[in-house]
Amino acid sequence: MPMGDNVGQVDHVVMMVRSENLDASVSRLSELLEIQFEYFEAPRQGVKGALSADSMLEYIAPLGDGSPASDSLTRLLDEKGEGIHSITFGVADARATKERLDVIGVRSREVYDAINEDAPAFMHERFDTTLECHLRERVAGTLFVLSQIERKEERSGGDV
Repeated sequence: MPMGDNVGQVDHVVMMVRSENLDASVSRLSELLEIQFEYFEAPRQGVKGALSADSMLEYIAPLGDGSPASDSLTRLLDEKGEGIHSITFGVADARATKERLDVIGVRSREVYDAINEDAPAFMHERFDTTLECHLRERVAGTLFVLSQIERKEERSGGDV
């Protein structure tokens, strides 16, 4: 199933690597799994990375631009090392999910629209909606991102 077709399931896995290891990591996984990645930069999030939307795997690395977001990822890499950063779980409605989490007392960040001026062109081309709600607490040591991802063909009925 491609990214965005997984409400109620794992949508994609995000791995974190140091900036200097991004290209080698992408190349190695591309070779091993015979998949393609598309590179991106997201300055508002302080990251650069590569996404394989069809395999549901993503790499992120800090931009190293001194921004709080980039510095936060660098600190996390220093503490935990390279590996799984987060698991993105598909939800039908990110805002309703955030409201439910608030009611049951689970701390989470505000819903964030990942389709913005920062998003790479391939995101704008493929997706109408990418709303994310990051949990503030780890579950079994893992960060979960609850994400409402709607592919363009879901709404229009057309091909992407």
